[in-house]
Amino acid sequence: MDPIQKSAGNVQTISLLLDSLGQIRDLLSSYRWDFGDVAVLVSNLRKEMEIADESLAKIDTSIASIGVEQYLLVSAVNTTYQNCSDYLSLMQDQLIKNNIDKASELYYSNLEPCLNHLYRYMQQLIERAIMDNQSTYDRLIKRNEQLDTVYTLTVLVMLLFGFVAFREVIRMVSIVQEMARSSKAITAGDYDRPELLEHRKDEIGDMARAFNEMKRAMRNQVRLLTANNEMEKELYRKDKEALAMQNLLEREKLQLLRSQINPHFLFNTINMIKYTAQEEMAEKTDALLSSLSRIFRYSLADNGVLVPLSREIQIVDEYYSLYKVRFKEKVSLVWNISPSLVLTETLVPSFFFQPLVENAFKHGLGPKELSGTVYLTLEEKEGMLWVFVEDDGVGMEEEKLQMIRSRLLDPPMAGEHIGLYSVFARLKLIDARCVFEVTSQKGRGTTIQIKMPLMLNDEEEVYDKDIDCR
Repeated sequence: MDPIQKSAGNVQTISLLLDSLGQIRDLLSSYRWDFGDVAVLVSNLRKEMEIADESLAKIDTSIASIGVEQYLLVSAVNTTYQNCSDYLSLMQDQLIKNNIDKASELYYSNLEPCLNHLYRYMQQLIERAIMDNQSTYDRLIKRNEQLDTVYTLTVLVMLLFGFVAFREVIRMVSIVQEMARSSKAITAGDYDRPELLEHRKDEIGDMARAFNEMKRAMRNQVRLLTANNEMEKELYRKDKEALAMQNLLEREKLQLLRSQINPHFLFNTINMIKYTAQEEMAEKTDALLSSLSRIFRYSLADNGVLVPLSREIQIVDEYYSLYKVRFKEKVSLVWNISPSLVLTETLVPSFFFQPLVENAFKHGLGPKELSGTVYLTLEEKEGMLWVFVEDDGVGMEEEKLQMIRSRLLDPPMAGEHIGLYSVFARLKLIDARCVFEVTSQKGRGTTIQIKMPLMLNDEEEVYDKDIDCR
C-alpha cells in the first residue's frame, strides 16, 4: 500500500497547489485597479503564496517514483512558478509604492499569461498524477492476486515436504549450530575451539570433516603469516635503525677526517700562541690555550674507543673553563657523582659528555637572559650507568620536543643538535639495552636521561672488538 499512499498524498499536494493558484488568479482578476484596497490585496496574495510555496516544496520530484511524464510536468511547473513568483513580487512592490499603472501593466503583460500557463501545467500534472495513481492501484491489485496464488502453492509445497524436512532438520541442527559457533570463534581469531564430531557417514559428516580441515589449515596459515609479519617488522625496524645509525657514524667519521687535516699545523699554531702568551706573562690566556689544546687533541681521537670516566669528566671541565671565560657568571656547571662509581675504572665512549653539555649551554642557557646552571649527574643502578644532563634554561615547546624525538632515528646531515643525534647513534651501537630520553618544559629547562651498561676496565678489549665489527 505504500506506493498508493505516496501517490495519493502527492495528488493531494498538487490539488492544494492548484487551489492556491486559483485563488491567486481570482484575487487578481477581480481586483479593481482604480479604487481597490492595495493592503488587502497584498495581504491575501502573500497568504496564498505561502500556501503555494509549502505545497510546491512537498510535491514528489523523484523520477523513479512519479515517472518521466510527471517529472517533466513538475519541472515545467517549478520553472513557471518561479517566473510567476518573480513577477508577483515586482507587482506587489509597485502596488506598495502606489504605482498602480505600472502594477496593472505588469499584471496584464507578464503575470496574467504566466499564471495561465502555470495553471494549465498544474491541470495537466494533476490529471497525470491521478492516472498514474490509478495505474499503480491496478498494478498492485494484479500483483496481490499473483502473490495470493504463489502463497497458496507455497503452503501446499511446505505441507508436502514439511514432514520430511522436519526430521532431517532436527538431525542437522545440532552440528550446524556447533559449526556456526566455531565460525564465529574463527572470525574472532580463536582457532583453538574443539573440532566438530565426524562420526556421521553422510554429507553432514563430510561437511564437518571438511570444516575441521579448513580450520586447521587456516590456523596454521594465520600463525605462519603472523610470525612472518612480526619477523619482517622486526627486521625492517632493526635494518632501518642500523642504517640510520651507520649513516650518522659515517658522517661523523667524514667530519672527523675533515677536522684532522694538517693537525700538526694547528697544534704548532696553538703552541706558538701559547709561548707568546707565556712571554707576555698572560697566564690566563696561557691556561685557556692549554685547555683548548687538550680538548682539540682529545676530539681528534677515535670516538669508537672507550676511555675512563675520569678522562671524560676532565675534558668537560676543560670545555667549561673555556665557556666560563666568555660568559662568566651567566653559566654554571654542577657535578653530582655517586660515590660508588670508580671514575678511573668505569669506561665510556670518548667525547661522550661534551656534546651534551655543549647542547645544554648553547640551546638551554644561551637564550636565557638570567644566569643558569647545568647539572650533570652520574650514578650506578643495578649494573647500569645512569647519566642525567639537566639545565634550568628556556626549555622547548612540545612541538619542537616531538620533532627532536622523531628525528633521533633519522638524524639530519647538519644543523642544530647534531651532537645530540651523534650521542644517540653511538648508544644504539653499544647495546640494545641503552636508553636515551629527552624531556623539556617551556621556561623550565631540559633534561637528557641516558641509561647504558656499566663497563669496567676488564671489558675494554671485548668492547673495542665489538665496535670494530660494527
